[in-house]
Amino acid sequence: MKGMVRALWLSVIVGVGACLLVLWAYAQLQGGGGSPLSPEILGVDLWPVIPADGSKTFGAVRFRDTDGDIIQARFDVVEAVDFAPFSFNPKVKGQTSGSFPFFVFSKIPQKVRLRLTLIDEAGNRSLPVEFSFEAVVLITFLGKWGTRGTGEAQFNGISHLALDGRGNVYVTDFGLDKVQKFTSDGKFLLQWGGRGTGNGQLTGPLGIAVDYQGHVYVADAGNQRIQKFTESGAFLTKWGSLGIGEGQFSFPTGVATDPVGNVYVADRVNNRIQKFSPTGVLIARWGMFGQAESQFNAPNDIAVSNRGIVYVLDTGNGRVQKFMSDGSYLGQWGSIGDRPGQFQAPMGIAVDAHGYVYVADTGNDRIQKFSADGAFIVKWGSLGAGDGQFDQPVDIAVDSDGIIYVAEAGNHRIQKIKFK
Repeated sequence: MKGMVRALWLSVIVGVGACLLVLWAYAQLQGGGGSPLSPEILGVDLWPVIPADGSKTFGAVRFRDTDGDIIQARFDVVEAVDFAPFSFNPKVKGQTSGSFPFFVFSKIPQKVRLRLTLIDEAGNRSLPVEFSFEAVVLITFLGKWGTRGTGEAQFNGISHLALDGRGNVYVTDFGLDKVQKFTSDGKFLLQWGGRGTGNGQLTGPLGIAVDYQGHVYVADAGNQRIQKFTESGAFLTKWGSLGIGEGQFSFPTGVATDPVGNVYVADRVNNRIQKFSPTGVLIARWGMFGQAESQFNAPNDIAVSNRGIVYVLDTGNGRVQKFMSDGSYLGQWGSIGDRPGQFQAPMGIAVDAHGYVYVADTGNDRIQKFSADGAFIVKWGSLGAGDGQFDQPVDIAVDSDGIIYVAEAGNHRIQKIKFK
C-alpha cells in the first residue's frame, strides 16, 4: 500500500514538473517580462508638470534589452480626461541598453497616467511601467491689443518693444518705419517716425530701449545708426554709419541700457556688441563671427540686468551668452532645437528685476524662462492666434511686477501675460 501511495505521489510531482517546464518554455518564446530576451524598462524621465497649451514636452525612456531588437514603445492610458494612447518605433535597433526620447502634450488641464510597454521583434514584452504627469495652465492672460494695418494701434511688421519706468510700452514697427507708445493696458498714446534719413525719421527700426531717465533709444537699422529721443518722441541726438569701424554698424538690431545709462547695441552683421555712453561715445566692443566663447553668429538682441550683467541672444548659434559690462565672458546656454532650453531662431531677450532671463523663442512659437545662470525654469506657447498662443513672438519685455509683454509678428499684436 505504501508503495502504491509513493508511486502516486511521484507521478503527481512528475506531472506538475512537466507542466511547469512547458509553461517555462512557453514563456521563453512569448516573453511577457519573464523571458531573458524580454526588454526591460529601467525608468521613465519626464517633467511632472507640463504646460496645458498643446506644446510638446519631451521625456526619455531608459531601457535594457539583451538581444537589441525593440520595435515598439506602447503607451496606454490608465487615467486622463482627454488623452489618446499612442505607440511608435523608438529606433534603437541593435542597442542592448540606453535611452530614447518621446514627447507628450495636452491642450487642456488634466492629470494623465500612462502605462508603458516595450515590445521586441519576437513579441517579447517588458513588464509594464506606469508614470504620470499633470498638464496645468502656467500663465495668467491679462490682455492684448493690435491688428494688422497702418493706423493707430495697428502693426505691419512688429520688431521690438520696451517699457519705461511708468509701465508705458514702446513698440517699433519695421514695416511702418515708426515707434508707437501705449499705456500698460494698450491704450494708444502717440507715435513718431516716418520713412527717411533725417533727424527723427526711421528706415526699418528694430531694437528699442528706455533708460532710467526716460530717454528712448532706437536701432534705426536701415540707416545704420542709433537715434535718441525724449519720451514724447522729440529727437535728441544720433550716432553711427555703415561700416566695420568703431561706432559704425552693419544692421544694428538690438539695443539695451544699463543702470547708469550706457547703451549696448547688437551689431548683427558685424557679429559684435558695442557699448556707448548716453551721447554715443564708444566705450567698449567685443565679438566676431564664430561658435566659440565670445563669438557670435548674427546676434539679434541684448538685455542688461540691474546688476549690469549683459545677456546676448546669439541667434545664429541658438544660444544665450552672458558677459560682464566690459565684455568679459561669464557663460552660455542653449542650442538649436525644440527641447526645453533649446531655441529655433530666437529673436528677443529680456531680464527682470530678480535676474530671471526670458527668451522669445520665435521659431518654436513660445517663450522660455531661465535663472540668471541659464537653468531652465518654465516655458509656454504653441502656434496659434488664441489667448496665450503665439505666431512668431519676436520680442519680450518684463516689468517690475513680473508682467510679460510679448510682441508677435505673425499675429500683429502685443500680448500681456504673467507666469503663475
